[in-house]
This record gives sequence, C-alpha cells and structure tokens, in this order.
Amino acid sequence: MLVKDRGKSIRIRKLEVMQRRVIKLHPKYLTMEDELSGRLAGHFGEQSNDYFLKPFRDFSVMHDLRLTAHESYFQIDTLLLSPRYILNLEVKYITGTLIFDHLNQVIRVKDDGSEEAFRNPIFQVKRQQSHLIEWMTKNRTPPIPVRSLVVMSNPRTIIKAPPSNKDVLHYITHSPYLQEKIKMIDMKYTDEKLTMKEVNKLSKMLVRHHVPENPDLLRRYGIEAKDIINGVYCTECFYLPVVRKKAVWLCPKCLHKSKDLHLSSLSDYVLLFGKSITNKQLCEFLCLSSRHIGKRLLNDMNLPHTGGKKGRVYTLPDPY
Repeated sequence: MLVKDRGKSIRIRKLEVMQRRVIKLHPKYLTMEDELSGRLAGHFGEQSNDYFLKPFRDFSVMHDLRLTAHESYFQIDTLLLSPRYILNLEVKYITGTLIFDHLNQVIRVKDDGSEEAFRNPIFQVKRQQSHLIEWMTKNRTPPIPVRSLVVMSNPRTIIKAPPSNKDVLHYITHSPYLQEKIKMIDMKYTDEKLTMKEVNKLSKMLVRHHVPENPDLLRRYGIEAKDIINGVYCTECFYLPVVRKKAVWLCPKCLHKSKDLHLSSLSDYVLLFGKSITNKQLCEFLCLSSRHIGKRLLNDMNLPHTGGKKGRVYTLPDPY
C-alpha cells in the first residue's frame, strides 16, 4: 500500500526555475545545470525502481522521507514496512563502473575511462539504518528488525569487488533483481513483530515527522536579483517573457493564449523568493506596465494579506 508518494523534490523544482530564469552568462550557471541534470537522473532512476515494488502489496511504502537524528536530518529514498521487518532502500542511478577495494574505498570509472573517488553507498545506507533505529527508539515505536539495501537503478552499472568484501553481496543489488532479494529477506524474517494496526500507526507517524528540504539555492550559487530574468513564461513552449494584451497573456513564439498564465510564474517567485509579495514586487517580477494591473491580479487571486492599502503584503499559495 502506497502511504507516501514520490514527487520532484523542492531542490529539483528550484533548480528547474533557476535554469529557466537565471541569465546564461552567470558564472555558476553551468554548475547549477550540472546539478539539475544529476538530480533529475537520480529522480527518474528512483521512479523506474518503483516498478519492481509493485508485486509487494503487503508492504506500506513511503518515498522520500526526511527525518531528524542527532539534531540533523537523514534522507530515505524508499521505506517498506511490514509486520515482520522494515526495509530501507537507497536508490542510486550511476553510470560507469564502481570498484570496491579491500579497504572499502570506492572508485568510479566513468564511461570515458576517467576515475574519481566515490562516496561508499554501503556506508551511507548503514548510517541511514542506524539513524532510523535511533529515531524509532526515540519515538518509542515497537521493536522490529531493520534491513537496508543499495539499489542500482541503472542496469548498465558494473560493480566490481574482491570476494573478501561480503558487504557488496549483502547490501547491493540491481533493480531487476530487487524482487528476488526481497523474497530472500522474507524467508529470513517470518515472525510478525507488529500488528497491522501498529504498522499503520508507524507509517502515519513517519509521514507526520517528515520535514521537506528547502535549501537556499540563490545564496549557494551567489545569484542576485539582477541575475534573474523577470516576466511571465509560456507553459506550452517555455518562452520568456510573453506579452499581455487586453487582459490576456500571449506567447509571441507559439501564440498560446491564457488569462491565467501568470499563476505558473508566481509559483516560480515562491520557489525563488518565498510566499510573501507586495504589489510592487509582483509588478516587477511579472513585468507589468501598471500597478493597477498588479492590484487587479492580486484581488482576483483572493490572497490572504496583512497591512494597510499602501503597505499590504500578500501571501502566495504554496506551489509544492
């Protein structure tokens, strides 16, 4: 049973907005674009892995959980709950070859032959498991075994390790073999530790304690207001900026028309700057020719607000 679905993270959505609106000449633009490309590949890899979980309808399934431990956060890609055990899945979309040596160092050999040191995903998933057990202890949940796997969602990823490295065999699998791996775990854990009522209660508690990540990427990449391209973009062809004629937005590229095209761009504003906005800020961001047009758009949205007529601050809806 799906308890928490998977969606694009706030980080990815912010990066997509920045790719659309940050000037291409910004010195960090290519770095930002590389991060977006890598995170999208990971996101789609996680989505493709979900296909292999469909036969396991007896599990409570939660995607993209972010919980607290040691006054910091830990992220779980997919968590499977059953009355018998909990399974934590860390999904990786990696190109090339991963080489695990006898010292547990990991080297990634890219398709072009270049090598780089790579973060050991086994250590990562072990830490997640430890944090999850600590979280459960802190929240006084009933004791239940916790297992973890690293799932390689790219079928072309090659894993190399010496026979002495038993952790690779124990913790790592490719997506097509995930079902068999889960069946093997099922055979080991046969005793029910939780009732279905307790499983449902724990699932709801985990979702309730989930804290979405909301990073300040403008600060991270040194992007200022002058680096942002203002205006309303076309939701059909993504041309920016469209023009406004007689209360209708018109895309000069694909000729798409809409009265509400500004709403998507205001979602961009929220992801970049937050939900608070004044009429002046709205007019600047949407490139409106008149504050009266801005006031009309704000009134039509029926937004909650604070302050008097001159210092009024509106709260835009959450785009997440």
